[in-house]
Order: sequence, then structure tokens, then C-alpha cells
Amino acid sequence: MPLHSIEIVNFKSYKGTQTIGPFKNFTAVIGPNGAGKSNLMDAQSHLLVRISFVLGVRSGQLRSTQLRDLIYKGGDREDENQAPKKAAVTAIYIDHKTGDQHRFSRTITVASEKSGSSAYSINDKVVKWEEYQSTLEQYDILVKAKNFLVFQGDVEAVASQNPNALSKLIDQISGSLDLAAEYEKRRLAHIDASKQSNDQLIKRRVINGEIKDFKQQKAEMEEFDRLCEERDQEIIHLLLWKLFHIEHSINQNSEAIKLLNDGLADLQAESHEFDQHVTQARKEYTQATRDVIKAERSLKAKTKEKEDNYLPRLMECEARVKHLEKKKSKEETSKASVLKEQAIKEVELKKLQHKLAIVTEAQTELLAKKQALSPVMTLSEEDQKEYHTIKADCLTKCPREREDVKNLARKLKNQQNQLLQHEDHLQQCQNRHTKLDRDYEDAFNKKTMLENKVDTLNQELTRTRKQLHEVQAERTRHAQTETELKEKLQDCLKQLNEAGAAKQETDAEARNRAIGETLRRIFPGVQGRLYELCSPIARKHETAVRVVLGRNLEAVVVDTEKTAIDCVEYLKSQRLGRATFIPLDSIVVQPVDERSRNLSKGARLAIDLIKYEPIYERAMQFACGSAIICDSFQIAQDVVYNKGTQVKAVTLEGTIIHKGGNITGGVSGLDNSRKFDEREIQALKRAREGILSEIKEAAKNQPRNTDEGLIAEVSRLENELTFVKDDLRVLDDQLKAYMEELKVLAKKQETSQADVDKGRAEVEKSKRELEKAKAVIDETEDKIFASFCKRIGVQNIREYEGYQLEVHQKTSEEQEQLETTLSRIKHQISFETGQLNGLIERLSTLETSSQRTQANLEELMVTMAELKEEIKILDNEIVETERQHSDLVKAQDEASRAVADAKKKSNKASRQLDEIIKEIGTRNDEIEKLASERISIYRRCKLESIDLPLLQGDLRKAPIDEVVRPVVPMDVDGQEETQQALVVDDYGIELDYEGLEDDEKEDGGPEVERQLEEKIELLKSKMEAMAPKTRSVERLEEVEVRLREHEKEFEAARKRAKQTKDDFTEIKNQRVELFTKAYTHISEKIDGVYKELTKGKASPMGGVAYLSLEDPEEPYMHGIKYHAMPPMKRFRDMDQLSGGEKTMAALALLFAIHSYQPSPFFVLDEVDAALDNTNVGRIADYVRNKAESAFQFLVISLKGTFYEKAGGLVGIYRDNEWGGTKSLTLDLDQYGE
Repeated sequence: MPLHSIEIVNFKSYKGTQTIGPFKNFTAVIGPNGAGKSNLMDAQSHLLVRISFVLGVRSGQLRSTQLRDLIYKGGDREDENQAPKKAAVTAIYIDHKTGDQHRFSRTITVASEKSGSSAYSINDKVVKWEEYQSTLEQYDILVKAKNFLVFQGDVEAVASQNPNALSKLIDQISGSLDLAAEYEKRRLAHIDASKQSNDQLIKRRVINGEIKDFKQQKAEMEEFDRLCEERDQEIIHLLLWKLFHIEHSINQNSEAIKLLNDGLADLQAESHEFDQHVTQARKEYTQATRDVIKAERSLKAKTKEKEDNYLPRLMECEARVKHLEKKKSKEETSKASVLKEQAIKEVELKKLQHKLAIVTEAQTELLAKKQALSPVMTLSEEDQKEYHTIKADCLTKCPREREDVKNLARKLKNQQNQLLQHEDHLQQCQNRHTKLDRDYEDAFNKKTMLENKVDTLNQELTRTRKQLHEVQAERTRHAQTETELKEKLQDCLKQLNEAGAAKQETDAEARNRAIGETLRRIFPGVQGRLYELCSPIARKHETAVRVVLGRNLEAVVVDTEKTAIDCVEYLKSQRLGRATFIPLDSIVVQPVDERSRNLSKGARLAIDLIKYEPIYERAMQFACGSAIICDSFQIAQDVVYNKGTQVKAVTLEGTIIHKGGNITGGVSGLDNSRKFDEREIQALKRAREGILSEIKEAAKNQPRNTDEGLIAEVSRLENELTFVKDDLRVLDDQLKAYMEELKVLAKKQETSQADVDKGRAEVEKSKRELEKAKAVIDETEDKIFASFCKRIGVQNIREYEGYQLEVHQKTSEEQEQLETTLSRIKHQISFETGQLNGLIERLSTLETSSQRTQANLEELMVTMAELKEEIKILDNEIVETERQHSDLVKAQDEASRAVADAKKKSNKASRQLDEIIKEIGTRNDEIEKLASERISIYRRCKLESIDLPLLQGDLRKAPIDEVVRPVVPMDVDGQEETQQALVVDDYGIELDYEGLEDDEKEDGGPEVERQLEEKIELLKSKMEAMAPKTRSVERLEEVEVRLREHEKEFEAARKRAKQTKDDFTEIKNQRVELFTKAYTHISEKIDGVYKELTKGKASPMGGVAYLSLEDPEEPYMHGIKYHAMPPMKRFRDMDQLSGGEKTMAALALLFAIHSYQPSPFFVLDEVDAALDNTNVGRIADYVRNKAESAFQFLVISLKGTFYEKAGGLVGIYRDNEWGGTKSLTLDLDQYGE
């Protein structure tokens, strides 16, 4: 049912009667600012004000505090008295289905400035506001939720509102808020009824508890009387059991003393005899010990003499022998090298001498040949003159050729001399090369020998150093071991001193310890004493744990009952005293109450505070029971008294609160408070003895080898190695020099050979040139001397001249060459002879040194043999001394064993004698103690009126204050007083023991007593815990009457609580259903609306928007979160979005809300104020699409992009002449798109 039009009468700036409309499905209201659109509505349109006004929006929401402010006041020229007193606004709706017209009017009438009234009418009929509002709601116009309009400026506020405000809005839209008052009323009623019902229930439980308590008190009273009687009987039973065993023990002790006295004299004589044996054995042991000490001193002296005197000298001799042997070997090697070089020199010298002889013989032959040379032919004086004349003429012929021959001859001479020099130089290079090759080979061989020697020395040095390191390491290790042992001994002694172990054990402690060790040695099943098998987890618990263990502290733990019986029989047979045994296989253990582990902070089970092996758990449970250890006396009191726990509580100081409530004082100052340290002290003592033995053994095994000889040997080897390495470096340098010189000689030899070859070629060439020049001259001379030669009978003149001249010339040349060769050979012989003499002199020196080294070596060998012989003699003496020492040690051991045996027999006899005397004294003390205990029991029965069953006598005769005075019988056969049995008075009382069981008569041990006392303590504890009240029966009847009266009140309160709960659940379900229905619809719609408002070309899918409940159980009581994510942007909180983004998100939410129970029209007041044109266009398209289908939109906008798409326009303007606001209407549908 859309809005058709609005009629206005004198409302605000609207004067007179005006009609605005009709309205299209999409109508836009436009107009300038100040024209009247924003009157009374936060700067919103006047049309919206009227619509809001006529639909019942209160004046306070229209920014007016009084109704008169909503009436037109007239212009400035009008008289105030003539101003209208009434204003009215009428909204006209037309039902399209029926065509009926519906008019909703609101009229304001003002009587005065401060008073006014408002009237509502439907179809001109005045109705009440409730009926008016109800009728509007029938058309889905919700005035409270304002689902038909959006004020200007509220758009962003809608998007930014907190979750609770959004939840409240949906609560209003859904109608759930209308039930809020009734919901709250029923909720409070339900809470009040539940509280009253609970109070009645608690009161009922209290009364039932009182009834239960009084019934229990009545039963406890009856039980208490029964327990008193039972306790009295158990006390009599316990006293009878004690008296029976006291009487039995007195008789047993008296009989035992008589038996012990029988063999006392024989034991005394036997003990005296064994004491004399001990004295004699000690004398023999003392003498044997002196002999052993004397032998040890002699052995140490001989060993010290060997190690300090002979061994160092022997090692020194051995080192010197090695040195001399190596020196001799080196000298022999040098001699062999020199001899080899000498042989080479002698061979070379012989070769030179042989060559000298050959050259000398050649020189002699040449001289003889020259002397034997005689002219073969002689010329006459005339022929000689003719020869000279012709020769002179010939000399004038061929002057150039003759000059060439002269030059060539001189050149040939020079070339021959140079060639001779080159040949000599080449020969010298060859000789030097040969010598260098030989010297290089010798040096290389010597280097190889030295390298081998270096390897040998390095090996010997490494081995010697290793031996030295081992000796020093052994000595260091031994010293370190000895130091560690001494430190351990110091620590052990320190711990013993701190633990008070310096105090000697008492005879009883030593005897008990010896008994325990004996039993453990004889019987494998003996585990040890209880305190040896456990220890407190902390030192502060020692006293408390010792008190808990009590008499079981020194009990012996065994594996089986059979082992315990065997131990008891052994103790009886050996008269070693008494002991308590705990057999692990048959001991009866009471289970630990697990509730005791959580009684109180600072209170823990005793068994949880000790450490022990798992196999001893039963023994520990038996000894500890369910006792607890408390950190303080206050905690113990709280556990026993306040909490009423039936346990024995022990404080850290040793104070005991028994199960019955009795308190026993602390025991922290007792001498045996450190019982748990005995095991540690014994372990420390054993460790001390072990360390002393190790120190003694280490002193005996101390290394005797000295390292002085090894140090000297290492030093000698290092020095020798240094010298050899120096020689090796010299040889390396020498070999390098030889190599360099050989390289130079090779180059020189190559050059000399080239020079020789070149000189020979030049000589041959000069000879050929000379022969050629001579041939020209010879031809000329042959022509000139032809007739002369023919006459003297020679073939040519050269035959004559050669014979006379050339022969002499040739002989002179040969003689000159032989003299040069002879001089060179003599020079070489002189050089080689000097070299040979040097080698002979060096060989003589080496021979002398070798002989001296051999003499020293032989002398050292003799000295070393003498030392070895002396050491051998000393070793024999040491062996003999060791044998004697061993024999003496054996004798000492035998004497020691003899002393031990004698002492053992003496101690055994003395111990038996002492034990008998002590046993007699102990039994007399026991008799006196038992008599005192018996009189104490009689005194207690007399004072406490305990009726013991008697066969004879009267308890009244027993004294109350008298101290027991035992009667000592007369001495018998000179026996001491302590060796006689005491006689005590029984006051003529004879008890009736028929009430005791046979096993109770046979067993007088502490276990039976403990069981009987535990029965009494248990009865007492039950009685003390009960504390019965005498008026419990009377109080029980009173409480039962009160309970019957209260039952009626309780039933009424229960029914009322159930009714209020059902009422509350009903309205709660209604609210949840309404709210959930609206929320589900809006939540499903909002994302589609937001996508339609935000999609575009860049983001065809649009943005994302969704709602989430903070509490789905009662959503209206909590908030709703609204999240919107614009297209192409990451997720952000709503308050971080821009103004336009917030507006789009808010409009999506508003449109989604409006889609649930939509009103016939929807008014939007400038919702596009913060939007750009794109978003304005999207909003306009959305509104137009929705307006065409089912909704009617009235939009106030100043943007053409928005209102140009409307179906109709309503223009608002100010008419100053008229004095008010007027409106115009335009139908845009007639203009098409």
C-alpha cells in the first residue's frame, strides 16, 4: 500500500493547507537549501519531517523540544496573536487491490506557550496512540524501528555502529524487542524462584544432615559403651600377658645364671693360658719383623748401589763404546777412501813417469841423430860460388811470390803455435774433467753414506727418545698416581674427621657390627641391618626416620624365615647375643592408606622419605607402617587432632603424636641420632685402608730406571747428528760446486775442441797455400838451376838445399817440441807427487787416530766387562737377599698368623668369659627390671582398680611407693656378687593365666605386645574419635518434626521454580525465533545487495559483505558484527573505510534490513552526500530497479545523477511573498528516458 500524497496544515514553514503529491514509485524531492527541506530533521527534507511526524515520530527526534515549535509561526508582519494554534499532517494511502483510500492524520493543538496536545486519527476518526501505531504496523510501518526512512547523516553511522547497536536494530525490526520487557520480567521471576528453591533445598539438606548426625551420635553412644568394656578386657588381657612372661623370664634368667656359673672357673684358667701364648707369639713376631726390616734395608741398599753407582757407569761405558765404534768405522771408511785415491794417484804418476821416459828417450835419439848427421855431398869452391851467384839471381826473380811464401810461412808458424796451445788447453780440460768426475763420484758416495748414517742416527735418536719418554712418563704417571692417592687419602681422612669417625666404636657397636658381618658371611640370605639398607632422601629427615623405624632400626633383614631361624640358632649356639630378624618372604605387611599421601602440605608418608632397593620394600613397609613425617609440630597436630586421622605423626625433631593422641618428646639429642652415618663411616674406613694399601703398593712398584744415561745418549746422538748434517751440507755444496765446474769445463772443452778443429783446418789451408806459392818459385828456380843441377848430379836444387837445410831445421823443430812436452810432463809429475804425498800424510794421520781409537775401545771394553762382572756379582747378592727377605717375610707371616691364632683363641676365651659374666649381670639386671615392671603393673592395677584374676594373694598387699630391693644370696665358693642370681619378692600373689591363649604364653616377643597394644590403642582411638553426646536422642525428635514442616515449603518452592522456568523458556524461544528469522533473512540478502551496489566494469562480481553473531544462543543479548570488503581491496575494519565506502556498506545494510517486512515506502534523505557520481549512479539504478517491482522510494537529493532517474519530482521552494514554503510536482515518466 504505497503513499499517495500528504496534506499539510500550518506545519513549520508550510502556511495554510497544502497538498504534496501524488508520489510515484520513485519520487525525488529537490530544492535549494533553506527552502524547507531540513526543518526539524537534522538538516533533512521537510517532506521527511512531515512523513515522520504523521507516522508518529516523536518531536524530540524531529529536533524540537516542544510541540508548539512544529506549528507555523507566521511571517514577520503578522501579528503573533493571529498565528495559528493548530497544525496537522495527513498521509493518504491507496490500496491498489481494493482501491480504498486510507488517511492517517496527526493534529497538534497549542493552548499556551508551555502546553499543547497531539491527536491521532485514522480515516478522520480520532484513535489512541496504541491503536494508531498498531494499525501502522499492520501495513509494516514500524515507527519504533523507523524501517521506512533514513535520516540525513545517519548512513555512515549505520555502518559504523557498534555490534550491540546493530543487534538492537535487528531486535526491533524482528519484533523481538517488543518482548524484551516481558522477557526481563520472566527472567527475574525465574531467578528469584530458583534462588528460593535452592534455599529451601539447602535448608532441607541441613535438616537431613542434622537427623543423620543425631542418629549417628545415638549409635556412637551405644558403640562407645561397648568399646569401653572391650578396652578394659583388652587391658587386663595385656597385663596378664606381661605378668605371665615377666614371671617366666625371671625364672628363666635365674636358671640360666645357675647354668652359667657351672663352667666359669674352667674358662678363667683357659683364658689365662691363652694370654701367655699370645705374649710368646708376639715376641716371636717382633723378632721376625726386625729381621724383615733388616733384610729390606739391605735389599734397598744393594739395589740403590746398583742403580746409583754401577748402572749409570755401565750405561756411560756403553754409550762411549758405541761412540768409539762409530768413530772407528768412520775412520776406516776415510782410510779406504784415501787408499783408493792414493792408488789412483800412483797409477797416474806411473803413467806420467813412463811418458817422461819415452819423451827423454826420444830426445836422446834425436840428439844422436843430429850429431850423426853429416853432409852427403860437397861442392867445390867454384860450384859453391856459382850456387850463390845463381841463388842471388834467383832471389831477384818472383819477388811477390817470395814475399807471399815468407808471409805464409810466418802465418803457418803462428797457426801451428796456436794449435799447440789449443791442444794443450783441451788436454788440460779433459784431465780436469776426469778428475772432477772421480771427485764427484767419491763425494756422492760419501753423501750416500752420510745420508744412511743420518737415517740410522734418526732411528736411534727416536728410539732413545721414546725410551726416555716412556721412563719419564712412567715416573710422572707414578708420581701423579701417588699424588692422587694422597689427595684421596686426605679427602677420606677429612670426611672421617667431619663425620666424627675419629671416635672409637663402643664395645656394643663393634660387637653388633661384627655379629652382622659374621652372619652375612656365613648365611648368604642375610641382607644386612635395616639402617644399612635404607637412607633418608634428605639429611633433615634422619631423626624422624630413625624414630619411625624405632626398635626395628637395627633389625636384620633376611630373605626367608628359614634363614632367620638358622641365624637365631647360630646366635644361641655361639652365645653372641640377641637380634631381631625381618624375613622378606613371610613378614605380614599392612597396606598403606593412599589417603595418607594427601593429608596436608608438609606431611608425607615415612616410607616415601627413605631410599631403598625394591627388594626391601616389604621390610620397609613393615617397619614404617602408615606413619607420617611432618615438617612441624603444628602440621602434626592438624593432621591428628583437627583432621582426626588415625596415624602416628612424627616431626623432624623426633616428637611423636600417637594414634591415640598421646605425645612423646623429641629425640634429636640422642647419641645414636647418626645411625645412618655408620654405613658411610665404615665405607670411608674401608676406603682409607684401600688407599693406604695402594700407596704402599705404588711405593714398592716405583720405577727404578734412571734416565740420566738416556739423556746423555740423546744429547750425544743429537750432537753427532748435527755434525753429520753439517758434513752433509758441506758435501751438498761441494757437489753443487763440482756440477757447476763440470758444466763450465764442458763448455770450455767444447770451445777448445772447436778451436783445435779450426786451428788444424787453418794450418792445412796455410800449408796448401804455401806449397802453391813455393811451386811457382820452384819452377823458376828449376829453370835457372837446370844446368847447375845437371852438372852436380841432382834432380833439382831443392834436393841439395833440402838435404843441407831442411834436415837441420826439422831436427831443431822436433827437439824444441820434445823439450816443451818434457817440461809439461815434469810439471804434472811434480803436482801429482805433491798430491800423493798429501794423501800418504793423511793416511798416516788416520792410521794413528784409528790405532788410538782402537786402544781406547779395548780399554773401555775391559772396563765394561769389569762393570758387568761387578753388576752380576751384585745381582747375585740382590737375588740372595730377596730370597732371604722372602723367607723372612714368610716367617713373619707365620709369626703373624701365630699371633692372630693365639689372639683369636685368647680373645675367644676372654670373650666367652666376659660374655658369661656380662650375661650373668645382664640377666640379673633383667630380673631386677622385670621385678620393677611387675610391681609397676601391680601398682597400676591398684590405682586404676583393675581386677586381675588371682589364684592366691591380694593386690592390696603390693606396695605403692616401695622401690624393688632384690635379695642377693650368700657367696658360693668365692664367686663375685655379680655372678649370683638375684631373688625378688612376689608379695604372695599368684595370678590365674587361664585367660591367655597357648600361643600367647609361648610368644613373649614385642610383636605380640605390639598387636595387643594396637588393639587397645585402636579402641581408645575409636572412643576418642567418637566423643558421644548425651542429648542426641532428644535432639533427633525435634529435628524430625522440623523436617516434616519444611517439606511443604520445599515442594511449593520447587513447583514455582519449575513454572517460572517454563515461562521464561517460552518467551526466550519466541525472542530467539523472531530474531533468528530476521537475522537469517538479512544475512542472506546483504551480500547480494552489496554486490549489486558495488559491481562495475572493473569488478563485475562486486564486493563482499556479511554478518556474524557474537552469541548464537541468545543473539539479542550480544552484538552482531558487520564486515564489508569493497571490490579489489583487502579486508579492513569498517572504521578504516572511506566515507563513500562506508555509505555504500550502510546502504547495503539498510536495503537488506528493509527487505525484511518492508514498509510500503522508503524515504532516503540525502544518502548520496558522500558518494561520487559513479556510486550515485549505482544507487540510483538500484533504487529505480527496486521501485519498478515492489517498493516505493521517496528520495531527497541535490544531485542530478540521482534525481534525474526518478519517475517524478517534488520541488520545494521558499515563497517570501507568501511567507512560507511551497511545493511543485513534475511527472518525469511522460518524458521517457
